[in-house]
Amino acid sequence: MIQFKKNTSTFLFYDYETFGINACLDKPAQFACIRTDTNLNIIDNPYYFYCFPSDDYLPDPCSVLITHITPQYTEKNGSNEYNFSKKIHNILTESNTCIVGYNNINFDDEITRNIFYRNFFDPYEWSWKNGNSRWDILNLLRACYALRPSGIKWPKNELGLPSFKLSDLTKINNIVHLNAHDAVSDVYATIEMAKLVKQKQPRLFNFFLKIRKKNELYKLIDLKKFEPVIYISSYFGAVRHNMSCILPIAWHKNNSNILIAIDLFKNINELIHVCKKIYFDDVFIKNLFDLGVVLLYLNRCPMLAPIKIMQKEDYNRLNFHRSSFDEKINLIKKNNFFIKNIQIIFSQEKKIHDSDNVDLEIYNSFFNLYDKKIIKIIRNTKPVFLKNMNFNFHDSRLKNLLFRYRARNFFHTLNENEKKIWLKYCMKTFNPIFLKEYENKIKFLLQKYSKNIEKVILLKELLEYVFQKYKKLLFESANLN
Repeated sequence: MIQFKKNTSTFLFYDYETFGINACLDKPAQFACIRTDTNLNIIDNPYYFYCFPSDDYLPDPCSVLITHITPQYTEKNGSNEYNFSKKIHNILTESNTCIVGYNNINFDDEITRNIFYRNFFDPYEWSWKNGNSRWDILNLLRACYALRPSGIKWPKNELGLPSFKLSDLTKINNIVHLNAHDAVSDVYATIEMAKLVKQKQPRLFNFFLKIRKKNELYKLIDLKKFEPVIYISSYFGAVRHNMSCILPIAWHKNNSNILIAIDLFKNINELIHVCKKIYFDDVFIKNLFDLGVVLLYLNRCPMLAPIKIMQKEDYNRLNFHRSSFDEKINLIKKNNFFIKNIQIIFSQEKKIHDSDNVDLEIYNSFFNLYDKKIIKIIRNTKPVFLKNMNFNFHDSRLKNLLFRYRARNFFHTLNENEKKIWLKYCMKTFNPIFLKEYENKIKFLLQKYSKNIEKVILLKELLEYVFQKYKKLLFESANLN
């Protein structure tokens, strides 16, 4: 891998293909990345590699049909999740890297966090430490469509609304995208779409690139002045051009990354009336969101811009009525109780739902410094020696994480009793009811795609994989008894 000069800023465009869509429970199949300079010129060869799933997991058949990556292919050409995540960690932690993807904020970055969490790498530092940051080209394109649409062709979906599918955008803009849902191809396509925005709307590109960092976002937000801002997000839907004018009103008391704001496109009279009383139940809070409360996470690169970014000629197209927004802001000012009550409602500590699955508990809390030191020791210890080491963890998650880390990646290093425990756990996944449902799902898809030879082959391969995996687990269990 090329060693870049210190303090040289680069983009790292990346993408995963996965065996399912749940970032916590599903597993990665392929990783690909390409590094560019700040002008989007490619400065390194593409990297791509595969990861095979662990014995306690079965791929989602629909995902295999989309990616065309079978678990057998990853077993032949890939590595276990620890070695896979170690390679990725080495790439992402190159200093002064802006890590970019297409819908990465909501998906790929979550996959990264979860594989690092499961494999004893810090789930968060890669995205901010040593001058690093992250950005999302999907959100940039949404902003471009809403605020500066000229120069780019915008495809429509079957409902007549704009489509932001990468394959649709590349097709209509004559950008080469040979294999949609191949990670390398998707990375090249994402770079080309970023280049297109930079070429056609350079000021917009540079503005949102600059404002991706929290310290720049803070400059836009002045709660005392009651200054509204433009917010681009899929939250508002394609009908509204994924855009709103919002009024920031308060910082979340328990999370400094969360900004509480009001959607000024909504009729806020009812919202103000409802907030005369304070409740903390989920139904009440969901209703607040429906009525216009918006939560922005400043560590997720929200697309914010000052009102002056709006062009007068776009007011009608975007249904933008400044006088109406000002009236609503004045209404909020007059009702002194409103902001105070909103702050109280959202100051309630969120209950952590207990789970018997440690894979789902990444966001329960941060690991403290004491546990972080142990995590580093675990990561730097040869797996074969871990079975003889005792750790006094502060966080109860780490005991289960360590066992799964060893069992999934280094089964051969477990002692006999540990192997029995792990195989028993795996057989829970392969219980008769689940296996029957899984088999029925594949049979349904085989019938649905009976005339598509390629899909039939993929599904039959997956069925064979399940059969062989079950046979292997039975054999290993029998040998231990």
